[in-house]
Amino acid sequence: MPDDLHKKPDYEEFDKLFPTGTDAETPWDRIVRKSKEEPFVPAGIALTCFALVAATVGFRQGNRAYANSMLRLRVAAQGFTVLAAVAGSIYMTRKKEAERKSGH
Repeated sequence: MPDDLHKKPDYEEFDKLFPTGTDAETPWDRIVRKSKEEPFVPAGIALTCFALVAATVGFRQGNRAYANSMLRLRVAAQGFTVLAAVAGSIYMTRKKEAERKSGH
């Protein structure tokens, strides 16, 4: 049997990875932090939601041309959002690596 099974768990390391209590980040704090790190993602999400609501309104009013245009905008906005998330993730990863290498 591996010796790790009999080793006492390191709760301090666990607390660093998954903070609780006053050290924990609230969901709202996380949204704000992520929005600052990747500002184009919330804009893409808002544009996607707008296009979807506008398409729904267009369908209800019987204006198929407008509704189809809004559905195309929704697809474009979703693509933009995905690209923004990927680009922001790559940027933040490189930024953190550079900070780690420089010792900050």
